[in-house]
Amino acid sequence: MDKVVDCLENAYQEFVTAAAVVLETKAASDCERTAATDTALENFKKKWEAFKAACDQADELVDSAKQRITANTTFPVNEDMIDIFDHSIVNLDG
Repeated sequence: MDKVVDCLENAYQEFVTAAAVVLETKAASDCERTAATDTALENFKKKWEAFKAACDQADELVDSAKQRITANTTFPVNEDMIDIFDHSIVNLDG
């Protein structure tokens, strides 16, 4: 689990850094399209895709934990209990 959390944290930090580089590069070029801005935007896109993949991996871990918890219970599990998990996760896709 720590590995997934670390991966998600690293992907997030790289994504935020790439976003900052895009803004800095655009500002340095007076918002004109240049090779540097194109490179920054391409890197931003790659970091966004990596961050989405890390989010998907974390979501899979949560789903797996949810299944293990509900499968190992000795008492009946109702949908309200499962909804607790669903509402505790932030949906980054909108």
